[in-house]
Amino acid sequence: MTIACHHPIQLCQPDAGKSCGACCGLYNWKNHSRAAIEAILVLQTELFAPFQKSEKHFDTYRELRTAGIMNEKLFETIYNCEFIGFIDPERRRVGCMLHPMVTGGHDLRNHCFYGAEICSGHFCPGYSCFSTAQQRSVVQATDDWYIYGLTITDIDLVKEFFKYVEDTIGESIKEKKLNQSAITSVLADFFKLKEHWPFKARENRLGKYYFSAAEYHLARIAYKERWGLPPSRFDKILVSLESELASQEDLRSAEAIIQKFINRFIAAYPVT
Repeated sequence: MTIACHHPIQLCQPDAGKSCGACCGLYNWKNHSRAAIEAILVLQTELFAPFQKSEKHFDTYRELRTAGIMNEKLFETIYNCEFIGFIDPERRRVGCMLHPMVTGGHDLRNHCFYGAEICSGHFCPGYSCFSTAQQRSVVQATDDWYIYGLTITDIDLVKEFFKYVEDTIGESIKEKKLNQSAITSVLADFFKLKEHWPFKARENRLGKYYFSAAEYHLARIAYKERWGLPPSRFDKILVSLESELASQEDLRSAEAIIQKFINRFIAAYPVT
């Protein structure tokens, strides 16, 4: 599904292999593991299918869906849209099941919490905060909805990584140089840290935010208080990866992993 917009890269639905549903509250669950989110998507997709052409029965769908959700919201004031589901037979793309390109031409989005006008006019910070090269790097290097959605909405993770690369090589990353399989491989492995980071906090975290009751805060790592150290040079990346570091040894190991990916990217990038 391709949606027309004025941006050079459509980040919501970039290709047939993945998409992002973060703005619909896709990850706003206490258990936002891949398995837990996929279970919710499957539930909503399958429950909604018989109701898609029966608008007067949407309330029945909502009741069934609410009864079937076996998870709790992470942050109460963020809305978890009940109309996000898998929108392709292969279940590779998530998206709005009320969108006219899904329904066959009928725009049913006014049945959702935000309505058609807000949904169609919303563009996440990835559109304005990332350079085209940075956008392209995420699109090319991720091949599934779960990692893609977590990465394309993580401004600090992507921009900080490229800042360290660019500071080392002495030039801005060029979009035309990203079409190297070795570069794509490095970035793919790096972005997968969003799911498989060995120092990931166990509870109430999503990216650089942590949640307590009805409040959210920016997470921080207490370097000085715990170890008498200044903040890590990779602090923003560590926080974005939801790091929970038990010791100074954990910190150094985490920094070494990040540096390894920066070194791999630089080795693969053609500097001319």
